[in-house]
Formats: sequence, structure tokens, C-alpha cells
Amino acid sequence: MLNTILVKCKHRRIHLALLALLALAVRCEQQEFTSDTSATLYFSSDTLNFDTIFSSFGSTTFSCKVYNTSDKNLRFDEVLLQGRDASPFRMNVDGRAGYSVSNVKLARRDSLFIFIEVKKNKNLLLSDVILFIVNGTELSSRLEVVAYGQDAVMLDKDTALPDGYTFTADKPYILGGAVAVDSGATVAVAAGAKLYFGAKSGMAVSGTLKVEGTPENPCIFSFPRYNDLWYKEATGQWEGISITASGRASVRYARIRGARHAFAVTDTLGLADSAQLTLKNSVVEYAEIGVLSHSGKVNADNCLFANHLSNAALIEGGSCNFYSCTFAASASRGTLVALQNYRLREKLRYRYDTIPAPLSAAYFAGCIIYGKNVNELSVRELSGQATPMLFRLESCMVKLGSSFDLSNGERYVNVTAQNPEFRNASENDFHLSEKSPAINAGQESIAHRYPIDADGYDRRISSDKSLGCYAYRP
Repeated sequence: MLNTILVKCKHRRIHLALLALLALAVRCEQQEFTSDTSATLYFSSDTLNFDTIFSSFGSTTFSCKVYNTSDKNLRFDEVLLQGRDASPFRMNVDGRAGYSVSNVKLARRDSLFIFIEVKKNKNLLLSDVILFIVNGTELSSRLEVVAYGQDAVMLDKDTALPDGYTFTADKPYILGGAVAVDSGATVAVAAGAKLYFGAKSGMAVSGTLKVEGTPENPCIFSFPRYNDLWYKEATGQWEGISITASGRASVRYARIRGARHAFAVTDTLGLADSAQLTLKNSVVEYAEIGVLSHSGKVNADNCLFANHLSNAALIEGGSCNFYSCTFAASASRGTLVALQNYRLREKLRYRYDTIPAPLSAAYFAGCIIYGKNVNELSVRELSGQATPMLFRLESCMVKLGSSFDLSNGERYVNVTAQNPEFRNASENDFHLSEKSPAINAGQESIAHRYPIDADGYDRRISSDKSLGCYAYRP
């Protein structure tokens, strides 16, 4: 028995010794680095292209992977931006930041990440090269970095715009502070003008705002990093456009993207005698709320409200009219349209007062309200109010669950819960496909009351009476 135990111990020591030798051999192999300067690197992208950015604003971070496909380990004396500290870019190599990073190891058949971003720079074409140095020699493999800058008009501070001010299409505008259209002032946004709002900035309208885009040259309201892939579907990047009781905003052919509240319309004292917001042929997308109305007055026709985080339209009292509009979402988010006759006011943190807000007239005609939720229409009615909650949906296609009650003939007229069969909702194409039941499913009197669709097409040309913001054109 003792001999058996001794033999087993001896074998165990031999196994442990062999394992130690193997580990040492592996470590030695890993620590052997080639000095061959003909080594070839491969990149996940031959050129790191930032597309178009604002040269005075910088960018988010992009990445590239560097591959060593050979059987030899590499150790770079240096990985560097050729322009060094004069480079318009910043770099991070496998967790180490700098214009030059030394002693970078890349094992055989392994990879490493390089992260890079654009600094603020006044030039319009920004370029540099990332070089790899082995044994004092530059490798032939190099990574081009290119960014196309765009000059802009900067409004960094809170600004009250003078009467007669016009945003033109000559250069984009970067608005870093709050912008006000005060009572008595009229401000215009010309066709093709582009307004990019920084965080916490927005536009407050107590005077008159006229946005006059065209189908070919819409007006853009967005945020400076709209072009970065990481921000593609970001909401709440700027505050949006707020309209007071004395304010009037007429908006035609605009693209509003990435706001907190794209439009916030307020008239809690009932002072406005006409629509505060008139919105036509426009696209409002990726806001937390597309249209938020606190007892305000809103008219909209032939508009697309898409992919909002909370609601495409939250109507808390007041009055509104939506003709031939499409409310849609390619992913499950909040209820697209919410109607209620009250609003919540924060009293203490997480505690709210319920404030009655009579809904005197809400009318949706020829609209599509369709997304991923079971119900895309929410009706929340506070009982005990002196004024009844008045709203009406007529000739509309609405995503509704089987339990939703459509029996009230005063509120729901010719409302169906069919799938409108968008052309490609997953790619945010909300035109109607050839098999859509919404084609010519509406009333001519509604479709032709506001005949110009969101693309600028006149429905009367083909006697189109399709539901939603787009006429059907094969």
C-alpha cells in the first residue's frame, strides 16, 4: 500500500513539473515579439470616416479594431497620430489615451481597439493618419482618419430674437442657449434653414414664429450630434419649442427631431382666441413627447409623428384638430395618442395635484394611429367635471385591443383597428404599401380639405382619399 502511494505521489510530481514547463513555454512564446517590420495589420475599416460634423462642436467616439492575423506577436514602440498634439483628433488605444501611446502589445491572431473622436476645430476638412512603429520603423499598415467639418452660426447665450429676424439657409445654426421670440416680435425660418439646439436649449414663442419650408428644402430643428450613430434614436437632446397663450407658431414642411417636448403648447387660463400651433406637412420624430398641450389650441394636418418615447400627442384639455396625420412607432414605446381632461402638477417630489383641464374639442379625422402596443389610444377621464370631455375620431385606423369600447357613436365614427400595412415600418418608412387597407379608405371631404400630403403631393390629382399623412402612389 505504501509503495502504491509513493508511486502515485511521484507521478503527481512529474505531472505538476510538466505543467509548469508547459506554462513556462507558453509564457516564453507569448513574450517573444517579432522585430519584422514587414508585418501587415488589418483594420475593421480602412478609413475611419466621421461623415459630416460641426467643426466647432466636436463628436462622439468612434472605434476601429486592429487585427494581427500572423503567427507572431507584435510589440509597437508607438501607436501615434501623425499630427500628434496638433491633430484634430483624440485617441485611445486599448484603454490608454494620448496622441502617442507607447509599448503596445498585440498577440498573434489577436486584436485591439482604437477609439477616436474629433476635437473642436474651425477647419472644414479634418484628416490625420494613425501610424504603427515597430523596432523604430513605421509599418506600411496605417489607418486614415477623416472628418468633414461644417461651419455654422453660433448663438451660445440666451437670446431674445429681434423683430424681423430670419434664420436663413446660408449656414446651419448652433443654438447653445435658450432662444426667445418675445411678444410683439415676428421671427421667420426660411426654407432649408437648419437649427441645431444644444442640451437644455430650446425656443420659447410668445410672439409669432413662421417656419416656411418646402418639400425640397424642409426646415430642420434638431441637435448637433444628430449625425452620430449612437444618437440616431436619442430623445430629449434639446428642450423643443414651447408656445405660450400669446404665441403663434405656423410651421410648414419642417423636420423636428430628438427633442424633449417637440412642441409644448400652453394656455391654462384660456386666453388664446385662435390656434397657437398650426403644423402642416411636417415630420416630428424621436421626442419624449411630440405634441404636449396643456389646455392649448393645436391644428395639424398631413404630419408624421413617429417613434416618440412617451406619447406622440398628449392632449391635456383645450382643443385640437388633426387631419390626415400618421402616428406611428417601429418599436414598443408609450401610447401614441393620449387624451385627458386633467393635468398633473408636481406638488412635492413624486406627489402631484390633479388639475381639471376641460377637453372642449378634440377631432381626429382621416388619421392612422398604429404602433406596437396593444392599445395606441388612451382616454383618461376625470369624473365630476362640469364640462363633459368632448372628442371625436372619424374615419381613422387605430391599433386597439379587443376590450377597447368603440360603442359610443358620438366619439368613434368609422373607426377600425386594422393594420395599415406600412411600406417598411421597421425602417421607419410609413408610406402605405400596395396591400394597405388604408388606401382610399377615408372620406374625400376630409382628405381634400387639406389635400397636400407630407411629401408635397396634391391628393386631388388622383382623387386620393387614403388615410394618414401620405397619399398612396404606386
